This record gives sequence, structure tokens and C-alpha cells, in this order.
Amino acid sequence: MNRSKKRISLLLAILSLGLSLSAEGKVVILDYHTFLGNGKSNIDYSEAELAAELDRIASMGYKFVSLDDAIAGRIEGTANIVVTIDDGNHTVYPAFKDVFEPRGIKPYLFVYPAIVSGHVRYALTPEKLRFLAEAGCGIGAHGYHHNPVTDKAWAKDPKDFMHEIELPAPALERLLGSRPTMFGYPFGVFSARAEEAVAAAGYAWAFAADEKVTQVDFADPALDRMAVPRTITYRYNRGAMLRELERLVAYDGPPLFEAPPSAPAPEVAGPLPGDVAK
Repeated sequence: MNRSKKRISLLLAILSLGLSLSAEGKVVILDYHTFLGNGKSNIDYSEAELAAELDRIASMGYKFVSLDDAIAGRIEGTANIVVTIDDGNHTVYPAFKDVFEPRGIKPYLFVYPAIVSGHVRYALTPEKLRFLAEAGCGIGAHGYHHNPVTDKAWAKDPKDFMHEIELPAPALERLLGSRPTMFGYPFGVFSARAEEAVAAAGYAWAFAADEKVTQVDFADPALDRMAVPRTITYRYNRGAMLRELERLVAYDGPPLFEAPPSAPAPEVAGPLPGDVAK
């Protein structure tokens, strides 16, 4: 091969490497819960707080993408956000209409069907859950009664442990006409036994959750499909979360969020008590 052809081959190799790097797709998966705005819970946002946070994230250069597109590799770059919402509180419906839909965001909903099928007053109705599914929101399982699936839970009651994993898929299929393929662990916590049981129940992916901001590459062969990380959006920790999102995209604009002078301690994410989840 002469020198000219070697140079061309080298340039083509560099170009190919650059294209592959630019096509790399990573996401941060945010995990919201309720949108009551009554100030009683660290995992609750008002619609105004939610809208402001989403707009701040967009101003950093992030693009909001669907969970399905992220898993299928239909995303590029590292400035991508997937929005998920846990539990199935009734405030998800107005928040979708007022905040998410106008911004073109289709959140993925992890729902525990006992409260929907049981017509619990603070839950989405079956009709509104079906509306959200038809509007393009993905629906996944979040346990059946939202009980943990840890080793401690197994030791206490193996039958209830298995019900949390095996019952929600057929229940959601009866509500929606299709069987969910995603499972969000109640409280974001899991065990090796839970991973095995979730896979055996036919779920393709399962999701944990904590407050750490983590980028996820669904094409990474080392990614645990039964324990994909998500970031719980605690109100007390918004400043730290947004600053970490800034760092990940090397945002160098003006500060977008100042943390309050004092912040209460976090609480475990999960179903809200009756006096809060109204």
C-alpha cells in the first residue's frame, strides 16, 4: 500500500471512530413520584417545581427521550434524560396534561396495580391509566402492593415476596390489554433472589432507584438488565442533582439552582401515607 492510500485509510479509521463515539447513547433515568405540592413529602413536587426543574435540565442541553428508545439504542450522545414516575398516584394525570405533554415528554410509569384495581382514592383510576398508556406513556410493574422484595422480606413471608413479582403483570394486562415487560423494584431496593424471580416471571428489564446520579448505557454488555439504576428526585437534594447533571454535560452557563439554606433529611421513597397522598 503506497503512502497516499495509507493516509486515506488512517483518515477513514479516525472518521469511523469519531462517528461511533458520537453515536454513543447514554441516559440518566430520573424517578419522580407525586405532584401534590403540599410540602409534606420530600418525594413530592408541585407542578410549578416540576416544570421549573424540567426546563432547567433542558437548558443544560439535555434531551428528554423515552425509555423504549433508550433501550432500543435510538438515542445519540450522553445528554439524554428518561423520566419515570413510580406508584400511580392520581396527580400523575394532571401533571402529564399540564407539564409533561406540553414539553413532549412521555414518562414511563411504574404502577402497583392493587391501588388502581382497588379504586383507592389517591390512585389513578383504570380509565386514566389507560388514557396515559394510549397517550404514549409506557406502563411497567412496581410490585403488586408495593412491598419490598429483599432478603428480609423473603425470610418473613416467601409467598408475599413472590406475589409482589408474579401478580402485577397479569393484573396490568387485565387493565391495559398488554403485559408489561419492565419491573421497577418497590422502594428501589432488591435482592439477588428478586432479580432471579423477576427474570423468571418474564420481565425483560428491572430497575432499582437511589439518589445517585448515574448514566446508563443500555448497549453495555456489563449492564445488569435486572438492576438498572435510576435517580430518585428528592426535593431536598435538587441542588446536588442538578449540579451533577451540569457536570456530566460540562455545562458552563450561569448557575441554574441554589439549594435552600437548610434541607430536611431524606425519606425512603415509596407509597405515601394516607394523609399525604390525597
